[in-house]
Amino acid sequence: MDSKEQKDKLRQAVLEYMDPSFRFHLTLHVPALRSIEKEARLHINQLVFEDTQFFINNKTKYELKIDRKYAIEEHPFRISKIIGHDENAFGFPANANCIVMNGDVCMEKDNTRSTRSYQRLMETVKGEEPPVCESTLKLTYITGYGEITIYASSRITTIYEGMKVLIGALFGGRKMIWSVNSMGMRTKNLRWFESGEKPFVRNVKFGHYESVNVDGLTLICHPTSFPLKILNVEMDNRILDKEILVNAEYLIVRSEMVGQDMNYLDLLMISNQKIRIKGISLDTVAGLIECWLEHGRPVGTCWLFEIPQVAGEKLSRYIKNLRMNAQVIESDRRSIKLSMGRSSILSVVHGDSTLHDNEIWIVIMELQR
Repeated sequence: MDSKEQKDKLRQAVLEYMDPSFRFHLTLHVPALRSIEKEARLHINQLVFEDTQFFINNKTKYELKIDRKYAIEEHPFRISKIIGHDENAFGFPANANCIVMNGDVCMEKDNTRSTRSYQRLMETVKGEEPPVCESTLKLTYITGYGEITIYASSRITTIYEGMKVLIGALFGGRKMIWSVNSMGMRTKNLRWFESGEKPFVRNVKFGHYESVNVDGLTLICHPTSFPLKILNVEMDNRILDKEILVNAEYLIVRSEMVGQDMNYLDLLMISNQKIRIKGISLDTVAGLIECWLEHGRPVGTCWLFEIPQVAGEKLSRYIKNLRMNAQVIESDRRSIKLSMGRSSILSVVHGDSTLHDNEIWIVIMELQR
């Protein structure tokens, strides 16, 4: 090994022990280190993507905004200001999620609603000349210690293009598989890189989508990421048969619509054995218990329910009825075991959550031999 190789190996070793954000910041300012950094091992504990920003390890933030300055201002749209979204030449919010570049992964299946709204706005200025406006893209880099650095570009003037360049510079072009323990996806269109090794990802949490493209993960993650260890999604009956969801080792399904219960028949479509379900009603859980007792489930199936407490409802009242109407093998104050024939037992453990100030009931259903 010659002297240059030895130095490169030493630099790689030093980079591997650095905090990822500091490592990225260093190589962006020292071009000579960039190719070496791409060949070094990289592990990120948490990586969260949004439309205009992303976070590394829950402490470092990269945020893009646009500083728009109009030669002649005209309210309400044409006002000189710093904005956190893309605008078109007329000052209307741009439908940038429909703009797809090489490598991009669209995470929102249906954008027809926003497309129609954008088209209606554009009809109001049909035949007009756009106003004179100068745009500057600004990147705000905030470290875990609160230090803020702002970079500006007049060459790249849209957030979606800036995000494409930034993600490509930090994560693209890697020579070896890198790892991400937990990835959060809250962007409608991930501006992913075109070349380089993809990350080995263990856990994924999706934000709120009208219709999430779960299969998009195959274009984002290295093939060895699957099956995922944990997949966290909002309830959507259109994705329950997706291979990525079905094969996840542990599935978390949640409802973020206040006052809207999960559909009982939708839940019966889920075949996963290890699940946590958040935001489900007591009545729906009771129906699932009755269904399991009647039709069965594979031994080893274990579902945990987080049930928001509702005035007038009593979990203890339902458990009491269950004791009276089912074939009880044994029970105590916090659990009950019910016979499901000769070969299996349904164990139901219940109580209040200590994590939510007792505003959540916890029910665990498990099929045992």
